[in-house]
Amino acid sequence: DIGGDSTCRSDLLFATGGVSHSIDLACAVFGGAGKVCLAESPSYFLAFEIFKAHGMDVLGVPTDENGIIPELVEEKILKLGAENINLLYLVPTHSNPSGTTLPLDRREALVKLSIKYKFKIIADEVYHLLDWSKDVKSGGRPSRMAVLDPNYASGEEIGETEEYEVPTQTTQNQQDSDLCGGVISVSAFTKICCPGLRLGWIESSPSVIEKLKQHAYIQSGGGLVPIQAQVATELLEGGHQASHLSSLKLEYSRRSRVLCSEIERYPHLLQLAGGAKEHNAVAGGYFVWVTVVPSGIGSAELQELAKDRFQVDFLPGSRCHPNGIEDPSMDNKVRLCFAYLESDKELREGVKRLAEAVA
Repeated sequence: DIGGDSTCRSDLLFATGGVSHSIDLACAVFGGAGKVCLAESPSYFLAFEIFKAHGMDVLGVPTDENGIIPELVEEKILKLGAENINLLYLVPTHSNPSGTTLPLDRREALVKLSIKYKFKIIADEVYHLLDWSKDVKSGGRPSRMAVLDPNYASGEEIGETEEYEVPTQTTQNQQDSDLCGGVISVSAFTKICCPGLRLGWIESSPSVIEKLKQHAYIQSGGGLVPIQAQVATELLEGGHQASHLSSLKLEYSRRSRVLCSEIERYPHLLQLAGGAKEHNAVAGGYFVWVTVVPSGIGSAELQELAKDRFQVDFLPGSRCHPNGIEDPSMDNKVRLCFAYLESDKELREGVKRLAEAVA
């Protein structure tokens, strides 16, 4: 994690089948039917469905140009009752869809709230390493959220499990995981290597990792993704992963600049929002968050028109709230992806067609 906090305990990394798998596993262990998961709004729309599949209610918390607002998180907790809140979900670095990066002071404030009110933060950090913040002078990237958790550096060191057997007693680490909040960081090779590898990881405190290890699904299966992990080991040790990531950052940085500059050609129709607003560029990730300027155009309605008549597509902003109709401010937003189209010509043509659809 060059450019961030490189602190990392190898015993606190837990291999999974990707970010969605990590979230699902965290829900199975630390969620609870009838409980509430707070989620930054806007955020990754498919993650909402994972929480709902575990019987949780997902409630949005507003964000600004710097991400989720800790004071509003606490306000929600006090209104709903801390005993009803199990999880808080966010994408803290180069957020999907807004492209914002949560500042260090807000990260630290959220960790303090999680400990105070005893809920777990699921930090989806899949874009954390896909960062070119120095290129746009945005001040750099804060630390991964797991290392800000005071429980990360404490607790017993976790040794390798030689044999899987039904646990006969609860360890001190497992007891601690039930009594405190803290951070569960999840990430994957999906965005920094290739989607088909299906290899991710959870990074968290000793108490959380110990609790995950004792989950029946893990005990029965004897661990996860051994072949994918070996492939990744070869890529890492041979320097291939670092080289590939460098090339991805150069390419995506270029594409994002092309996309943002083209959007700026239509200020009466489209305007940069979220993480791109201040510097007229994004500093990492996959997405640019855009405001549709003319009033009275709903993003879902616009999507249908754009696809049918102009053969261009995007994600409507209303999809990025747990219940889009509850936040009308999302209805004039669209998420554009610069990671899919390869050429400058295609990116410019896509923006041109979107502008024509808006007009």
